[in-house]
Amino acid sequence: MTSAFFAVGIIIAAAAVFGAVARNFKQPLILAYILVGVIVASLGIFEGTEISSTLNFLSELGIAFLLFLIGLELKILDVRYLGKIALFTGLGQIIFTSTIGFLIAKLLGFGNLEAVYVALALTFSSTIIIIKLLTEKRELNSLYGKITVGLLLVQDLVVIIALITIASIGRDGFSIGGFGLTFIVGAIFVALTYWISRYVAPYIFDAVAKNVELLFITSIAWAMLFSSLAVALGFSIEIGAFLAGVGLATLKEEHQIAVRIRPLRDLFIVIFFIGLGLKLSFGNIIASLQPAILLSLFVLIGNPIIMMTIMGYLGFRKRTSFMAGLAIAQISEFSLVLVALGLKVGHISNDLVNVITLVGIITISVSSYLILNSSKFYKKVSKYLNVFQRKTLEEKVLEEDKDFTDHVILIGVGRLGGEMIWNLKKKGKNIVAIDFNPSTVRGLLDEGYDVLFGDISDEEILEKANMKKAELIISTVHDPDDTEELLSFLKDENIRVPVIVTASNVSEALKYYQKGASYVIIPRILSSHYVSLLLEDNQINQLYSGKLREKHLRELREKSNLFAY
Repeated sequence: MTSAFFAVGIIIAAAAVFGAVARNFKQPLILAYILVGVIVASLGIFEGTEISSTLNFLSELGIAFLLFLIGLELKILDVRYLGKIALFTGLGQIIFTSTIGFLIAKLLGFGNLEAVYVALALTFSSTIIIIKLLTEKRELNSLYGKITVGLLLVQDLVVIIALITIASIGRDGFSIGGFGLTFIVGAIFVALTYWISRYVAPYIFDAVAKNVELLFITSIAWAMLFSSLAVALGFSIEIGAFLAGVGLATLKEEHQIAVRIRPLRDLFIVIFFIGLGLKLSFGNIIASLQPAILLSLFVLIGNPIIMMTIMGYLGFRKRTSFMAGLAIAQISEFSLVLVALGLKVGHISNDLVNVITLVGIITISVSSYLILNSSKFYKKVSKYLNVFQRKTLEEKVLEEDKDFTDHVILIGVGRLGGEMIWNLKKKGKNIVAIDFNPSTVRGLLDEGYDVLFGDISDEEILEKANMKKAELIISTVHDPDDTEELLSFLKDENIRVPVIVTASNVSEALKYYQKGASYVIIPRILSSHYVSLLLEDNQINQLYSGKLREKHLRELREKSNLFAY
């Protein structure tokens, strides 16, 4: 057993233990992984050239594959209808954050060039953190989630330009010729990536898609080849991996690729954050603490304020602006790549790299709490946020004010909710749907449904839905906090309307029954009940005759026409 293998094994095992403890106390796993790295770095128990190089390689590989998957999931077409909003919020946030960040860095005594690096590092938000946590909360498709993804896309494009610029400057300083050459080479690389992805990749991946193992290996090879080409052209591995992912984002095999590589992503997320912690020992933390805290406070407080100001001006509700602002309250993995490149070309010192790394640890850790508990934080501060909301709003909860009565409130029109709304419509029920996905809301409005745009943690939504006069309340939402909040609201307001909620497992269901639910849906158990019904004698006869098949096909065609969105 080599020392490097032993060291990596011990560190991964420690991450599993610390992660289990963090999970038990309902703390973000990211914090546990970072803490493992800091402890290992402070103890110095695995210091050595072989081990250090192995961990650095794994961390570098991790960042590359993470950015490959981020590129794979960041589809420009998904945010096209939010293009103006994404552009305005993205560029506005970059301009204001970098300007204020530069001034703060100067006040802290940094030189002009170092202050530029600080300003850029504070400007960009972590795509890894935001997508991971919003996916966990099932809010990636919400309005604020889509706006945030659009903003991240703008940020990622700007940071790639910044990395290309730094690579063109190098140790010898800036020259017009050097910058022009690097920019031309970069443009050719991007154009080549686009051309290969558009005209070559579909044939390659169509040919290998039938074999899962071959699809997996080809995807890995694709990412590594583009990363290697980027390095050969004088750019970073990260740029190549990100562009490789973006190039495959429009393939029909994109979902299969993402599913196959996702376990690698989960492993490399752990390695990335352990590596982040390994860059700092407790001694380095103490030395860098004062400037890091001041810069972190700006990111944690200043970035959300800047975001809320811009979105408020564009006509969004204060809740949407607050959620989007809170989502970007951390610095990016690209920020760390940026300062690492600055150190490599001799623009900044290792002390500044330590400061930015500590800012990353602080903001990533704190923002994880903020994002996971954003609804609770909003309730505490909402009355102070009116200044960020215009009187005339572009974003509306309800197209026109209505006094709903004797209606069925359906919360969440996803796969399960879509099935329910179809059946409710067949029964002639008066339906009021609640959903936070803009695409779903637009589709429902086109079909003539009454729709409230938002989620059940929003007090305005609960008020507009007029739950006291409802005939039935159904929630297909899987978020335990939202479900418990709904049940508590109904109890506090003495609303005696039957309420059906959804649980992921039996223990959740029992808890919801204790809190007053009339019935709890557990999708897996519900599916097994339905299959049991198919096995009854009269159903089996219909299976033999083909009647059940024809009936199901007819229903599927009707649903397909109804919910084409």
